[in-house]
Amino acid sequence: MKVALRVAAALVAVVLTASGQMVASELFKPENRTTSNSGQFIIFGGTRETRSALARRGEELRTLVAKELRDQSAFTMPILLVLTPGDGMRFRQRAIFLQVFDAGDAGRKLQVDIAPGAVSDQPVLDAALVRALLLERSLRRQKFEGLRFVDPPDWLVAAILAARDRSPGSAQVYAALLQGKGMPSADRFLRQNSSALRGKAAELYAAQSLALFDGLVELPGGRQKVLENLMLVEPDTDPVQRFAQTWPDLAVDQPKLARVWALAVARFSSPSKTGFLSAEETAAQLQRLLAGLDPDASPEGPALLMLELARTEEGRFKLARAAEEAQRLGFRAHPLYASLVGEYQAMLDNLARKRRRGFERRFAETEDLRASLDGRSREITDFLNWFQTGYEGEKPIVITSRPPEDRQDRATRRNDRITRYLDSVEERGW
Repeated sequence: MKVALRVAAALVAVVLTASGQMVASELFKPENRTTSNSGQFIIFGGTRETRSALARRGEELRTLVAKELRDQSAFTMPILLVLTPGDGMRFRQRAIFLQVFDAGDAGRKLQVDIAPGAVSDQPVLDAALVRALLLERSLRRQKFEGLRFVDPPDWLVAAILAARDRSPGSAQVYAALLQGKGMPSADRFLRQNSSALRGKAAELYAAQSLALFDGLVELPGGRQKVLENLMLVEPDTDPVQRFAQTWPDLAVDQPKLARVWALAVARFSSPSKTGFLSAEETAAQLQRLLAGLDPDASPEGPALLMLELARTEEGRFKLARAAEEAQRLGFRAHPLYASLVGEYQAMLDNLARKRRRGFERRFAETEDLRASLDGRSREITDFLNWFQTGYEGEKPIVITSRPPEDRQDRATRRNDRITRYLDSVEERGW
């Protein structure tokens, strides 16, 4: 191991000198070198704190890449991270410069030169480390002639980085994609240079990349095919053609690819379905949604106000946004309120599409039902609270026999609107 490190350090010095960058003689002294826990990252230069932080960051991203690709195989070549001295700035060195070279008996090496200003640029640095980790896997099989190699796909690098944040809060970005004009052209997207994107454009590209990655993973043998595309023996230099080498049917059938892609976006845009709201929480959120359409509590009433909104383009946009919010609420609504929320979502969507016939009658009936359901929900909650408080610790009541069938038949059955609604909910198996 020590011999390999000495050879690697000597080769790094040779390569840096050949590329015209200034190299301090102290850069490769043992005290200026740090190796990460796995041994895959060897960091040269900088301070001990900087090298240690970079080693930890590299190991975190190494774990992330292995998790997303489901690939725990051992690395075949180390990744040398060189924190170049400040005097290299005189030669207008790149912020990040990635290169691969053969080191004879020491084997093939992958090197990332990091300029002083790039150390604190976390997004750029993370992208460079993930790209290096993916390239290391790619070069295990890729033909390597004349120091030429094909980089990993930009969308895969962006997808791995975006996979760190799959929290419900990120759903807004994907919801914005659904509200746009659809997914971008696959050819244009695959050929896009992600390094040139900044701000909102970079955020959307990362979201689109992660959605594409998850969409491909959901296909039969999906994750294995992603890894196969990364480790092609002769990957095409054209990103579109490289994609077609692994997914020829999707490359030809663009509408199918768009559906796979959009479905993944839709999954990301919806909150987790496992976190259902209580009846009170559902009622409160539904009330806030409707109040948002009439913030000033207009005396004309919400129905007339909504009809007025439906007559203007701006109002229809507001109604469409409310319908989307109602749809998202429906995913987490309490089962008693699920159908009711769906009814409001359908009415708001119809208004946004200029379908106003019968709205006032339908809205009034739904509002009556909501008021009844809110009242019954509060009664149930109050009863349960009273029961829990008054009978806590008491011996439970056990019913040992059923009333005679004739007494059941003679029992008076309620036939009001809320009872019929609850019966229909029960019949649907909720």
